[in-house]
Formats: sequence, structure tokens, C-alpha cells
Amino acid sequence: MVVNEEPKASILIVDDEQSLLDICKEALTEAGFTVHVAHDGPSALRMLSHLPGLDLVISDLRMPTMSGLELLKKLKDGHSEADFLIMTGFGSIETAVESIRLGAADYLPKPFNISHLLLKVERILQIRRNREDRKKLTNIVRVLNLSQAMNTKLDMKSLTNEFLSQVQKNFNPDGVVLFLQDNEGLQSKAMRGSLLRNNPQLGTWVKLLGERVFRQQLPELILLSKKGPPQLSTEGPPPDASITSIMAAAMPTRMKSVGSIVLLRNTDKPDFTREHSQLLNVFAAHTASAFENARLYGQLWDMNLEVIRSFAQAVEAKDVYTRGHSERVAIYATHLGNRLGLSKEDLHLLYTGGILHDIGKIGIPDVILNKPSKLTTEEFTVMQRHPELGRAILNQVTSFGNILPIIFYHHERVDGTGYPMGLQQEEIPFLARILSVVDSFEAMTSDRAYRKALPMNVVRDILQEGAGQQWQDDLVKIWLEEAEKPDFKNLRQVNVTGHVEFQDVVDA
Repeated sequence: MVVNEEPKASILIVDDEQSLLDICKEALTEAGFTVHVAHDGPSALRMLSHLPGLDLVISDLRMPTMSGLELLKKLKDGHSEADFLIMTGFGSIETAVESIRLGAADYLPKPFNISHLLLKVERILQIRRNREDRKKLTNIVRVLNLSQAMNTKLDMKSLTNEFLSQVQKNFNPDGVVLFLQDNEGLQSKAMRGSLLRNNPQLGTWVKLLGERVFRQQLPELILLSKKGPPQLSTEGPPPDASITSIMAAAMPTRMKSVGSIVLLRNTDKPDFTREHSQLLNVFAAHTASAFENARLYGQLWDMNLEVIRSFAQAVEAKDVYTRGHSERVAIYATHLGNRLGLSKEDLHLLYTGGILHDIGKIGIPDVILNKPSKLTTEEFTVMQRHPELGRAILNQVTSFGNILPIIFYHHERVDGTGYPMGLQQEEIPFLARILSVVDSFEAMTSDRAYRKALPMNVVRDILQEGAGQQWQDDLVKIWLEEAEKPDFKNLRQVNVTGHVEFQDVVDA
């Protein structure tokens, strides 16, 4: 049986003494490590660009050209994320303290025996493994939090805001630009951060970077503050000298890429690291699927909306006086819901419920629907069946399940004398109570077969008189405040175009 063991760590030994290099290399190689050697600091720095997976640097303290402490400083400035072990024959407490202060993992005085070296190395690497495990766990938690947050959003606007908030919380950038693909190509959909305000040249440069990352499907990490081997870079530096590090990642799905994201930091913060870049890449990939789902959901919503409107038109085709009633009730309901601070999901339920609230009237005889005079008791009993008929019709459509309570209960009264169930107060679903107010308002302010539209002062008196009896009193109060605003009439021109743009509509 073949056992796949975890590969041993990669180690770079730096010393100007060849014999010590040979001894250390032989011992560490026999222990299973991958070992590289360099004779001085500059040589070690050149090698680092070719050793991205390096775990540990073991360096002599005193060397020509560049000391071990100077090499340590270079590594901690961003040349490598490897741990560092200082060894020297000129040991002192002060040297040990200084090396640890600068970020060394440990200190090994010369002369030493090989077993001591191996113990030090194993200890440092075990601590490194533990640290990496904690980082992985932390990053897993971050990705899970991102996924959970993204899964609660189904429209582009909320999804974009949530994604940018997650990016800012986890990466603390000074500037963020999100690019998404549409019919006209890759477009800047959201921009945050002081670095990008009032700097169109920087915006142009960032877009070129975003387009290249989108096209090549490869992440980029650009470190402008470091000398030495260049990191992945764009065509020329950005037109802002304060920017020191940049990350960019594509947003791929299984079928295609939906966009890219670019993050910038200036001199006030530490540079982005490879770990940051890897995590951003994971964030972008996870969110790409959410954006694609939102796009597909938006398309499905648009299709459903057409079907929903056709249902309403089928009802209104039977009664010329109610044409447009359902659309106006839907608009009024979402406007009142938005004023109340309801969630996006509830606003959609209100809109759809408004469109479909009278769908049951399709089963009511025309002679009753279009009667120009008051209905008889028997005729009114037939009319009262339309909420039940509406629920029965829509109950066949699984996706309308959450809308059924609005349809079924929109003629209940808070005093318990409504129909079909005679519910009262909080027994009536809240969204149905909202719809009841605006449905009655729209009916009173529109022409009907049996009367002309009532003037606003009469409608106000009727609503105020019925507050606390037919309708919830605080909902009546808030709705009348909205209805008496000068721009209220503009609500009649609002065109709800679909799920993606819904927030813009309800804010109108």
C-alpha cells in the first residue's frame, strides 16, 4: 500500500561559509526537506522570486555585503512570507532580542549540533503549520460568511452593495471598483473609496486593469512600493503616486466570466499580500455565481411579471372601469411598504399581490361585475367569493405560495367583520392589511360603473372614519400623509420594469 505523505517544507540556507552550508544542507535533506542554498544576502533575494512556496530561511548573522538582520528586514518588507531563523557565532542577548523584534521566528547560536538545528527547524515549522491552519480556518469562515450574505440577496443592487461591504470589511482597501459584463461590454457598476473620487485618469487606468484581468482570467497582485523583482504589473504605474499596492481578480462562473474587481491601497496601510490576493480570488469566484443567479432571477422575474400582468388584464378586460386598477394598487402598496421600511422581499410580495389581488374576479359573472347599481345581497355574496377563487387559481403555481395570504385576506377588516374568514387585528397578515388600505383608496378615487371617482376630501373622511374599524389606523394615517404630498400623482406614471430595477422604482 502506498501512503501519500504530506510534502516536507522548503528551506533556504544563507551563509558565506561553504562547509557549514554543506553540513546543514545534508542534514536537512536527509530529514526530508527541500533545501536551497545561497552564499550571501543579495543572492538569497534573487532566489526568492523563484521560490514562492518557501517556508523557512536560515541565515547567518554576519555576512559580507548584507547582514542577516538586513536580509530579515527585506523579507519582512514583502519579499517573502517565509519564517526566519538567525544563526551566528557572535551571539548576545541584544542580538537575539533585535532579531526577534524584527520578526525572526527564533535564534540559533553557533556552534550548534545538528540535532539542535533540526529541533529548532521542526519547532518553527510546526508553529507555521498551526498558524497556516488558523488562517485557513479564518478564511473558510470569511468565505462562508460571504456566501451566507450573498444568498440572502436576489437583486443586483442589494447584491452589489453586500459584496462591496464584504470586500471592504475583509480587505480594508482605500478604493474598490466592480466591473460587470453587460450587452455593451465590461462596465464599471460600482466604485467606492476616496482614492477614486475626482481622479478620472486613475479610473481609466483601473478600468484597463479590470478589462485585462477579465480577459485573461488571471488574478494580479501589484506591489509598487517594493524594489527588486517586479510583481505582476499593468502598462505603466497608476496616475497616483500614493498608491502602493493593487489587487485584481476575475469573477468566473462555470460557463463564463461575469466581471472583475480591483482593490487599491495607499501609503497609509500595509501592502496587500499573496494571501489577500488568493482570498479575493475565492471571494470573486463565489460572488460571480451569485451575480449570475441574480441576473437569471431578474430575467425570470421579468417573464413572470408579464404573465402576472396578463392575468390582471384578463380580469380587467371584463370591466372597462377597473382597467389599470391592479397596477395602481400594486404601485401604491409598494410605495406604502417602502415608506414603512419593509424588506425588498416584502415589497415584491406587495407588488405581485397588488397585481393579482382581484384575479378571482375572473370567475365572477359579468352581469355582477359590471352592474351599474348597488348589488343585491345574493349578488354581493357571489362577489365575496373572489378572494377564495383567486387563492384557488394561484394555488396551482408553486412560486406564488407567499402571495396567497395577501390575495385571500385583502378584504378582511380589523374589527372582524370582513370576509372571507372574519379575522381581526393581527390575525390578518400584515401585507394584506397594507393592501386593503391602498385597494380601497384606489377604488374610491377611480370611476366605477355605479359612480364617478370621489373627491379627495371625501376619500380622506371615509378612510379616517374607518381607521381602527375597517383598516389599521396607523396605516391609514401614513397613507393619507403620502397621498396628500404634491408629487403623489407621479406614482401613477411609475412603470415597474422588473426585479433588478425594483428598488429604484419604490424609491421614486
